[in-house]
Amino acid sequence: MGLMNKVPNCAECDFMKKYDYGKKIYYCDHTDRIDDMGKLSVGDLPEGSPEWCPLREK
Repeated sequence: MGLMNKVPNCAECDFMKKYDYGKKIYYCDHTDRIDDMGKLSVGDLPEGSPEWCPLREK
């Protein structure tokens, strides 16, 4: 039913940021995230988004 029901994908999100300290560390930089660290993954970016993503439809 259109984009409103689509689960966000971190790979396509402007809030996804990456550090590279020997390993790639992906995190969410959204100010409304409920996860303090905002850590998404290490190594490879997961498909979809975490349950705490502020862009998910409630």
